[in-house]
Amino acid sequence: MFDNICKFIAENFSDDLATWLLGSPLSLTVLDPTELQLDPIRADSLIF
Repeated sequence: MFDNICKFIAENFSDDLATWLLGSPLSLTVLDPTELQLDPIRADSLIF
């Protein structure tokens, strides 16, 4: 759910998002859309 909201904000309001995060205006020129994997990342071992 949050992935879709963040993707929408980054695609449609990239200048405003960059200004909010970085404190200065910056136009994003390239968006590289990638999907998150549904399978969780699993550890091979657990060391105490």
